[in-house]
Amino acid sequence: MIDTVCLIFKETDFHIMDHGRFSPATENLFRPPYIKVTGKQPFKAVNNPTKKDKETYGYCPRVTLFKALRKGGFQIFLHVEFSIPKLLYGNNFDEVCETDFGEICSKLSQALEVMGIKLIGGRKTIAEAGVSVVHYAKNIVLRNYDTPYRYLREFEKINVSMRLDVNKTDFRNEGHAVRYHGNKYEVIMYDKIKDLEQAGKSEKRAIEKDNYSQMTIFDLQPLKRPFEVLRLEVRFGDKRKLKSELKKVGMVFGELNFTSLFSKQIAQKILLSTVTDIEAMSPKLLLAEDATLEESFSDLCINNPGNSLRKNLALLAMRELIKQIGVRKFREITKGYSSSTWYSLNKDMGEAKLSKKSTVFTSIKNDIRSFQQVKLENYHI
Repeated sequence: MIDTVCLIFKETDFHIMDHGRFSPATENLFRPPYIKVTGKQPFKAVNNPTKKDKETYGYCPRVTLFKALRKGGFQIFLHVEFSIPKLLYGNNFDEVCETDFGEICSKLSQALEVMGIKLIGGRKTIAEAGVSVVHYAKNIVLRNYDTPYRYLREFEKINVSMRLDVNKTDFRNEGHAVRYHGNKYEVIMYDKIKDLEQAGKSEKRAIEKDNYSQMTIFDLQPLKRPFEVLRLEVRFGDKRKLKSELKKVGMVFGELNFTSLFSKQIAQKILLSTVTDIEAMSPKLLLAEDATLEESFSDLCINNPGNSLRKNLALLAMRELIKQIGVRKFREITKGYSSSTWYSLNKDMGEAKLSKKSTVFTSIKNDIRSFQQVKLENYHI
């Protein structure tokens, strides 16, 4: 479902009860002497949870007030960013579902009042709020002694820059996180438990933000072992990109608001489409990753009878090399040859036929299709 979301509230949607909670204070946005705001530089005031808020109330949202020039003149609006499962459960190992919507609205209203903000209109205001940021996510629980690291190794080998509209790939925390990053869009896969361990060392070292509410989550009740969690997130920070991806999966909306985007169907379609795109870029030669050299060579010969012995041997060598260093490094190696070398090799890899085998992509896609709600209580001893 959705994890993080940033809701946008118009000036008529809220009342600030404690202007001193903001930095800088916001009282003189609403009464004289007024804060001078120019069209070039919007006014921005931040209201984030204090240490006392966290200790007393647990998880709270991050709030930013803006006054900026928009069509029709200056407007005041409020951005409220929060993790929905952390707001509801104090952690995002537990997942939310569509029937939680009412409780989410209630909890958000309560949390904002703690932070000195009163929403006008209650649930209706929250339901109709615009959305500037949305992260669709799925926790994939591995219970068969498998590890997230094996999955992440496969994602590391793929060059996704063109197909996924991203321009940077990061590998973090000794290979326990892979991030494909664009200007307003990114795909992240990481070891959720390992990331929490990193947050214990330093919040800056973790993929996840605001871990304070879930740092002791595994201290309260022991879990059945094995228990590993691979986390998949598709993060949108731009409405145009989000609309483009929604259209791609066959879902078109006029106005994107909290109600319309809080959807299991949308989450499934977005996540499944993303994994399918990544799978399409994965060299087919790598699908039988656990096969021996003999098994792989036999597989190539049986399924590609038109290939010469030399070509099948070359494909086998490419497979072993890419298994070790990944596609990006392999491309670097071929740069010393003619510009067409890589494209020719890539074409050969794409056309190679292999026996159909279950892969990490098969496992992830099956999990997304079933979309079973993860609840930690189901894994307690």
